Formats: sequence, C-alpha cells, structure tokens
Amino acid sequence: MCANIAIGTYVRIKNQAAIGQVISISLDKVLIDFGKLHFYLPLQSVETVMFPSSIRKNRPLSNNVTIPTRSMPADPILDLHGFNKAQALCALEKFINHALLLGHCRLKIIHGQGKGILRSAVRNYLNYHPLVKRITLQSPVHCMAGMTIIEI
Repeated sequence: MCANIAIGTYVRIKNQAAIGQVISISLDKVLIDFGKLHFYLPLQSVETVMFPSSIRKNRPLSNNVTIPTRSMPADPILDLHGFNKAQALCALEKFINHALLLGHCRLKIIHGQGKGILRSAVRNYLNYHPLVKRITLQSPVHCMAGMTIIEI
C-alpha cells in the first residue's frame, strides 16, 4: 500500500496525463474523482502529483498562442464506419471517457456522410453530453461533412 496517498491527494494513472483527486481508499483500491467521472483503481496503478503545476502540457506564448511540447499526444480519432446507431453511441461514450482519462481535449469522430442517420445521431448525442464543451460541425481546414470535431 502506498503510504503517501491519502484522501484529498492529487493522483494520476501511471504513464497517463489525467489528474484526479482521491475521494476514498479501501483495502487495495482507491476511488478517484476525475471531474464528472469517478473510478475505482488499484493503488499500485496511481501515483501522487503536485497540482496544478504538474499538468502543464503547453508552453504559452505572449500572444496567447501555444506550441505543443513533444509529449503532447495527437488528437484521437474514432471511426464509426460500419456501426449501427446503438453501437456508435456506445463506442462514442467509451471513447470520450477514455480520452478524458488520457488528458485529451480535442477529439475527432468520423461518422461518414451517407444518408446522415449516423451523423445526426452522433451530433444530437454530443449536443447533450455533459463533457462536451464545443462542437465543430464543418470546417474547411479540419473536416468535411463526414467528421465532427469536439472539445472536452
């Protein structure tokens, strides 16, 4: 058991970027608050961190432009081709939660163009998702009608 982990301590999953706060400890498991998500994890899988200085990933410039450091991961992409509506929404929920834990803030969802059934279902779901801060539906630089970009 890690003696330095206590209730209120900030921790992260080893080798991951997401930082949460310990809510409770029981036997060899710890309950961690990651914003709107709570997870029970083995004590051995987490490490204590100093908050907030240890979560800085970007180096800000004076004109509010950030340059990613080498450790900044690429935007994750979820390709929903071949999924039906129910499968796609289930996969999308898991994708968002996993990306949040890994510290990603911008995600790309490929749903295809087709008749727009899957696109409509995905975008409707995202409009009401509590973790989604911003949705980009179409951008000539980033995507076409077959992709939606979100920020969490």
